[in-house]
Amino acid sequence: MTLARRLITVVVFVGLLVLGWKFAGSNALPLVAVHYPGGKFPECALWVVLLVAFGSGVVLTASIAAVRGARLRLVSRRYRKLADSLQSEVHQLRSLPLSEQPQTLDSDSIPRAALGRGS
Repeated sequence: MTLARRLITVVVFVGLLVLGWKFAGSNALPLVAVHYPGGKFPECALWVVLLVAFGSGVVLTASIAAVRGARLRLVSRRYRKLADSLQSEVHQLRSLPLSEQPQTLDSDSIPRAALGRGS
């Protein structure tokens, strides 16, 4: 199984190298100047500009995903703490001893709203 996994990894790596080489070779001739609001970068190959644009998009997307992931982890941790505290409270309530004397309920001790009578 590990031999097959290594073989697949090597094949994918070599395939990506070949595709990258073909991409760079087909986009090497046109030189492009990139203008931005503060100025202009010197002319460079089109494949370099495309690679930088793709890389900056990946970095931006990964940073947004990391922020959202951190928020989700914090919220889930808060809910886990709340669930643990509620679970310990239930455990404490279950471990309370029952009273040996039965309590009688009379109509005066029950709130009027629970009996269906208004105030």
